[in-house]
Amino acid sequence: MAAEKRASTRKHSPGTAPLTPEQTKAWVLTYGRHSRIYAWGFFALVLPVILGVIWWEMGEINEDVIYSFGFAAVVTFLLAKWSRKQTVKSWVGVVEELFMKKVRVRRDGDQHDDISYKPMARIRTRDGKVCTQHLSQGLYEYFKPGDRVFKVSGLEVPEKVSLDGDRRVCLACGSLYGLGSGPCPRCRAPEPDHGTLVRLVGAN
Repeated sequence: MAAEKRASTRKHSPGTAPLTPEQTKAWVLTYGRHSRIYAWGFFALVLPVILGVIWWEMGEINEDVIYSFGFAAVVTFLLAKWSRKQTVKSWVGVVEELFMKKVRVRRDGDQHDDISYKPMARIRTRDGKVCTQHLSQGLYEYFKPGDRVFKVSGLEVPEKVSLDGDRRVCLACGSLYGLGSGPCPRCRAPEPDHGTLVRLVGAN
């Protein structure tokens, strides 16, 4: 009897069970805050590296080094800000098209370039904008044209508004895993309450 009770406790412990609506809201806020810290922390770490490379190339700190560093810092800042702007947006939309984007991979020397294909989705958001989303092969097979999808602010991967199978998307890393199985087996992010996510973005 005691063994069965311990097994039941492990099965339904907070570490393995899906999050409650309240826990889901707290997780979304915490994840978004941490992603901002990591993004700007990375930017701060890159700046000394840029300065070091320019200094090493020039051999001394002079006016040209300062101007070159300033230009590189501004460009890096704008790229980081643009990237963050794309991440922090929440949206609801419909998958209009799934397609493979042809990508040319250049090779050294006289070798011919390689051609590869990246899975993509074209999504029209509720306000009429069209966004192009990079997908893994698994997500390319998971989504279908006509699916209503949403993305939560601070998270990078979209999900279906209505889960119609036994799998769901990890919004942190983009992996697919079993619905109701608990944390993502790849990145260990908790399994949020789907209905709460839908309400947070106003997709219900």
